[in-house]
Parts: sequence; structure tokens; C-alpha cells
Amino acid sequence: MRMLNKFKKIGLTISTLAILTFACSCGAAATAPPPASATAPVSMTSIVPVVPDFTEIDQALKAALTGSIAYNAPQAMKLNETATIELLLNPSVEPGVLATQITQAGEVVTASVEITPRMKVVLLPQTQEAFFIQPLHDNAEQLISTTETTKWSWDVTAKMGGVHRLTLVIYRLITVDGNDNWRIVESYRSDIDVEVSLAQRFLMLDWKWIAGILVTALFIPAFWRWMDQRRKPTEPAPKSKRAPKGQRKKLG
Repeated sequence: MRMLNKFKKIGLTISTLAILTFACSCGAAATAPPPASATAPVSMTSIVPVVPDFTEIDQALKAALTGSIAYNAPQAMKLNETATIELLLNPSVEPGVLATQITQAGEVVTASVEITPRMKVVLLPQTQEAFFIQPLHDNAEQLISTTETTKWSWDVTAKMGGVHRLTLVIYRLITVDGNDNWRIVESYRSDIDVEVSLAQRFLMLDWKWIAGILVTALFIPAFWRWMDQRRKPTEPAPKSKRAPKGQRKKLG
């Protein structure tokens, strides 16, 4: 009997410990905080739009210097003719003095423009098929010297008759917040009149080739006529018919 009571006490003790352990584990699981998310949500209100500093841009533009430019603008070209257009920029000389350095043919145009230490110049055709433009400089963007002349030049070949336009555009580069931003200086337009008349087209033809065709066209018919005459047999001259004797006496 004593043994039985002892076993009951041991069983009761084990059951009590099991209940306490289960209760503690449930309480810890209920009070444990949820796991942190790998990526925290981003609030849209925290994004601040980047607004350009127009004041700084205006100050950078006002700080630009003034330089002289000169370039030649051919007024007329023949079809397939190639002309060279060059543009010079120098901040230390007057436009008229800079114009004397132009070596290419055509009307010389001069002006004063605002410049920065880095400039870019491009020559654009209004109609792509009208001209073939080949830049002769390595890069359209160049560093500008305060004393020396900076040069851009292009070979322009006329490919279409009529009146077509070339546009010369000058850009200056300003730096705002460490970024390079192009600002367009007023454009300069050079009208190149390509007038190809019928006389010009006639003179531009390959006359050696045309002369060969004309000679061939005239020679072949003459040759065949000569051959036909040689092939015909030589016919004897027709004999004159004598009148009868009675008719001759009557006539006499």
C-alpha cells in the first residue's frame, strides 16, 4: 500500500511539471515579437523631388565670356562639287581681324557670341539627301584658348540640285552641381544656294562617252548602206532600141 501511494505521488509530480513547462512555452511564444521584415516599406512622402537650381544656372550663363567667330558661307555650288566650310573662334581678337584668317572661298560671316571654356559646333543639313558632310576635326567639342584661335571645318559635297540650307549651330558648356549641361547659343544659319542649270548639267556630262555613242550611231547605218551597195550585182547598161527602117525613112 505504501508503494502504491509513493508511485501516485511521483506520477502527480511529473504531471505537474509537464503542465508548467507547456504553460511557460505558450506564454513565451505569445509574447515573442514578430520577426523583422527584410525590407522596410518606403514612405512616398520621404521622396523629395530634385529641383534644378535655376539661380546657379543663370549665374553660370552670366559668367560666360564673349568671343569672336568667323566662317565662310558659300552661296552657290555645282552638283557633286565639294566645298570646305571653316569656323574660327577667338576671344582675344575682333571679328573683322578674325575674318582675315579664313582661307576658304565664300562670303565671310562674323559675329560675337558668348563662350565658355568648352564649346561645341555642328553643321547640319536641312535635307539629309542634299549634302554629304564630312567633319575634318577630331571632335565637335573643343577646349577654348583665351589667346589662340580654335578651328572647326567640314567638307561639304552637293548631292541634289535646287536651293538647300545648312545650319551652323554653336553650343557652350556650363557646369552646374558637377554636371555638364549643354546650353544652345543663338544659331547661325548659312544658306548655300545650289543652282544647277541645264547648261551646267550639259557641261558636266562625259563628252568622251557621248561622242563615242554619236560616232557609233552615225557609222553603223553608213556602213550597212555601203555593204548593201557592194552586194548588189552590176547590171549592164540598157541598149537603145533602133526604129524600123520604114520609120527611119519616114522620119528622114
